Amino acid sequence: MSKYKSNFCCLLVLIFALPAWADAQSWSNLNSRQQVALAPLAATWDSLPDKQQASFLGIANHYPKLNTQQQHRLHSRMETWSKLTPEQRQAAREKYKAFSKVPHEKREEVKKMVREQQTGTAASSVLPATPSR
Repeated sequence: MSKYKSNFCCLLVLIFALPAWADAQSWSNLNSRQQVALAPLAATWDSLPDKQQASFLGIANHYPKLNTQQQHRLHSRMETWSKLTPEQRQAAREKYKAFSKVPHEKREEVKKMVREQQTGTAASSVLPATPSR
């Protein structure tokens, strides 16, 4: 009877662990359409958490519906994202959450203000040329 109990316990463990195994996909297991859509993430794909992989797979499913310009823009943003450190990604997520709380009618104003701050910061970080004597 204990043999059946241990087999049953092993079966339960497998059943509950299976969804976690099913979610994670290695790069080589993605189909060619998914690999094309997610190409900027190829180098880091296998190290992404399952939740992020699932999110990106959803994006990959939408990718063929985008026009060429939108596809290039998406790839550019994915490439930028893949180069961020975990801390920078977390900061970006927090900024996105904060921005999503801004009323729609004020979003353009906020975007403009942020762009002005960024260009002001970039301009002030450039040291003025010293005249040569």
